[in-house]
Amino acid sequence: MKIGKVIFIFLCFWQYAGAQEGNEVIVVPPGSTVNLHASSEGATQYQWFRDGVAVDGAVEETYAATLKGKYTVVSINAEGCPSEISNAVEIRFSGSSPPPSGEGEQYFCFVFDPVIADIEVTGEHITWYDAPERGNVLPGTHPLEDGVTYYASQSPGGPGNESEERLAVTVFLNACPDLSVSKSVDNPQPLVDAPVVFSVKVTNETAVTVRNIVIADRLPSGYAYSSHGADKGTYNAPSGVWDIPVLSEDESAELVISATVLSHGDYTNTAYLDNSDPEDTDDTNNSAEATTEPLCLKVYNLFSPNEDGMNDTFRIDCIENYPDNLLQVYNRYGNLVFKQKGYDNTWKGSSNVKNTISRNGMLPVGTYYYVLDLGDGSTPVSGWLYIMR
Repeated sequence: MKIGKVIFIFLCFWQYAGAQEGNEVIVVPPGSTVNLHASSEGATQYQWFRDGVAVDGAVEETYAATLKGKYTVVSINAEGCPSEISNAVEIRFSGSSPPPSGEGEQYFCFVFDPVIADIEVTGEHITWYDAPERGNVLPGTHPLEDGVTYYASQSPGGPGNESEERLAVTVFLNACPDLSVSKSVDNPQPLVDAPVVFSVKVTNETAVTVRNIVIADRLPSGYAYSSHGADKGTYNAPSGVWDIPVLSEDESAELVISATVLSHGDYTNTAYLDNSDPEDTDDTNNSAEATTEPLCLKVYNLFSPNEDGMNDTFRIDCIENYPDNLLQVYNRYGNLVFKQKGYDNTWKGSSNVKNTISRNGMLPVGTYYYVLDLGDGSTPVSGWLYIMR
């Protein structure tokens, strides 16, 4: 703590005027308090000034100054006669506090009505201004305006140590967060009991970093879960919740879920955005779905063409729904042994291809391989079959 003293005499039209010449300069460490003391015989009241502006409530003989600046004082006697303004005592702080740190350009979404307090800076006791020097102090509730630059100082250690330099931050209100969700399935017309793979993709469409993203993607009743893989975040299969910690500008994340098609149930798989920070502002692309139409085809891999009336033919359920189908059967050496256009569940294990090893036209017991083209533009179905005698 330091003490500064100013001496003056009253100045009225009938009094002699006089004042000290020259100003006193006091240099103190940042955060110090300087007690300024006025000496004026006959004074009943005082008014202190900082940089020419009256200090509210500073009307005593002694004033504890904590801010830098030039201080002067006027005294008033019992008759209300003011003195001449005193000489100045200038308070300076040794060294200089740096300004706060932060990005010089920051982006916000107008939908959320951003204010000064939303600007991200690092420092102590931040004060915002509308100008790089002097200017007006702006409260934390002051609404941000697009393209406007705001200026921040800091006061490490508390009032009285405010940085002379201010951080300039220009704000833009065109950055509204938007996440898009898309979904696909590898086979829209799978067979019952066949595997399918669903893929859901989430993309950050804006320059705003989005955190705490939650995607809901639970398999419906028409599928049995097999496995999954995600390039970002974690997926919980029982709950169907995919948590993604963060997506930066234009960044994407993908989740792949493998499942088996069941004979009945709901076959529409939907994924949707359940949460994000900041909140998504465009809900037109927050959900997506992929649907399969399982074929009723069921291939019975074993048959015994021994004329006992039971399981004598190679049977494919619902094959009658595909009259343009083509069935081809190969032996274990890859040779074609049977071929039929418009297969109708009548094959009893005979060969209709020349140069095929058979007995009386009947193929020997063993494992064969079939390729079934349904003739509807879908991917051919293949698998194995076994002939028993």
